[in-house]
Amino acid sequence: MQYALIFAGAALAHFAEAQGSKHGGCHGKHHSSVVTGTDEVAAVTAGSTPSAHAAWDPHHHPESWSATPSSSEKATSAAPSPSTYSSVVSISTTAPVSETSPSRVTPIPLVTSTSSAPTTLVTSASSAPNTLVNSTSRAPAPAPSSSSSSSAAAPSSHSSATSTSSTSAASSTGISKANLTPNGKKAGLSGFVGIQNKSGFSDLAPHMSWYSDYTANTPDAQDVMGVGMLWAAGGSACGSSETERLDTFNTLISSGVTPSIMFGFYEPDCDCPDSSEMSSTSAAIAWDSLIAPLAANGTVLGSPSMCKQKDEDFLTPFNAAISTTWDVTSIHINTPNVSEAQKDVEYYVEKYGQPVWVSEFACVNDHPTWAPCTEQSQVDSFINDVVAYFEGNDDVVAYGPSNGAGLGDVWPLTDSSGALTSSGQTYLNAIKGL
Repeated sequence: MQYALIFAGAALAHFAEAQGSKHGGCHGKHHSSVVTGTDEVAAVTAGSTPSAHAAWDPHHHPESWSATPSSSEKATSAAPSPSTYSSVVSISTTAPVSETSPSRVTPIPLVTSTSSAPTTLVTSASSAPNTLVNSTSRAPAPAPSSSSSSSAAAPSSHSSATSTSSTSAASSTGISKANLTPNGKKAGLSGFVGIQNKSGFSDLAPHMSWYSDYTANTPDAQDVMGVGMLWAAGGSACGSSETERLDTFNTLISSGVTPSIMFGFYEPDCDCPDSSEMSSTSAAIAWDSLIAPLAANGTVLGSPSMCKQKDEDFLTPFNAAISTTWDVTSIHINTPNVSEAQKDVEYYVEKYGQPVWVSEFACVNDHPTWAPCTEQSQVDSFINDVVAYFEGNDDVVAYGPSNGAGLGDVWPLTDSSGALTSSGQTYLNAIKGL
């Protein structure tokens, strides 16, 4: 049976990779060294180049970490994932039954294994949370229908033994649903696993409040809050990399940790391996099963981030399908100037009515083709202008630059040793004293 599951998972991964030719118009991406377990990823080397199809792709914007490069990138990109993990666990991708929910096509379920699922988190489908409603939520939808696999069910509400109050979470991190800016400081950084051990991080740390390494269990470091993300979940086409990330999330929650904030999912509107590639239906099921229950204990919920920026068409059907909406909208900005960045911010604020957390931004000529900015003067102006704009806009509660590969020779904030580059120094100067 175990071998059959492995072969089935491999077949799905092959299927997802084969879709590159079908869905390749979404975007191409960037990325750096692969990490395993607790190994530290090497800092991004300034001088990395975009993937092969980035030149014609208007939505190309490298941001995350992927386990396996796509067929078009294998010769040119290491394409690592946000981290690599251990066992395989998934949730049901059976759509919940609801009179108000749109008609859905049930996604292809992922291969599951229950041997390593945390026993305190994964329960039968009958115990799926169906009563959680925060201050911004709608009437909850019915739980997903039952499944023969115990690991295919949604987690039950987290017990008092595995949670802390929202007051406790806010007091230790300076973030709550009423105050979304960590410790009153907006500036942060989206980096990579192990960036907190680099000298560039140490230079920035006194002037920023948060950072992300694209994992669910990003550690706090040097008085900077680690912000967690469930990169993907059941229904993602990314195969084993998705299940490994989900296992890390499950382990975190079952250990008794109540995150102060949790984002999900990473660019589900674009293709694997560099984005999580989920349908709005499967993402909604995973959200209600895994992320929404955290709100009962005070966790701030961050929306899935979109790779298509203001051209996205994912969040509206996703929002209509979930029972508990998010507290803050996570957005990615890849533009050549502040006026275009402003358009992205305004789109999300007006469309979804929530404050925004700019979880990634970079200087990129994104239309008609993807082309990272190549002049240091343009990058410097962009950084200074957008930081000033973000700081002056009350709808922006936090922001942080991307530091992945594929963003050209000039943008990366750290070099191969982890020290600040000229662009990194510009960002440091821009946030000093804020």
